[in-house]
Amino acid sequence: MSSGWLRKDDLAVARLAMVLLLVATVGSGCSLWRKDAAGPEVIEDDGTTIESTDLIEDELAGQPSLEQFEATGTVAAGGTFEDVNFAFDSVEFDAEANMAIRHNGDLLIGTPDIRVEIEGHCDDRGTSEYNLALGARRAKAVRDALAAHGVAPDRLSTVSYGEELPLCKEQTEECWARNRRAHLVDLSR
Repeated sequence: MSSGWLRKDDLAVARLAMVLLLVATVGSGCSLWRKDAAGPEVIEDDGTTIESTDLIEDELAGQPSLEQFEATGTVAAGGTFEDVNFAFDSVEFDAEANMAIRHNGDLLIGTPDIRVEIEGHCDDRGTSEYNLALGARRAKAVRDALAAHGVAPDRLSTVSYGEELPLCKEQTEECWARNRRAHLVDLSR
């Protein structure tokens, strides 16, 4: 099916809407996130409500990027695991990426009850379709490296967000470099 009549922005919005619908349908078994006229809030499993403005970046960092974005309109860096960064248009690991993989692998081996989702992210250069495919390849490369490090593959799932959930939005090389990453999220929370 040709999408030549749709603009890049229309495709990105449609893709994000589909991801949001899928997440809402499947659910994560954790907190319910919603945004309404009164502002974003988080409803915890025990029924307590926390305004997203009360959440600090460290609390957000351990949540999946899509949940962070739904709650606050932005994505936070950090969390238990180190992000694995990539060069432009690459899925190859440099020395720093290899150190992050070893660190994350050691953490996962030391905590066998944790399952993680590996999110693949890109900078905003290139088409949305290309960046979704590149994000998927980045997430898969990290999954394969963690499995080679000794982490059971059934504890590792992947998802690609392409360029849709950036850490920063400036049009600079430093910002683009921060957005080219694989982000690991603890699904056991």
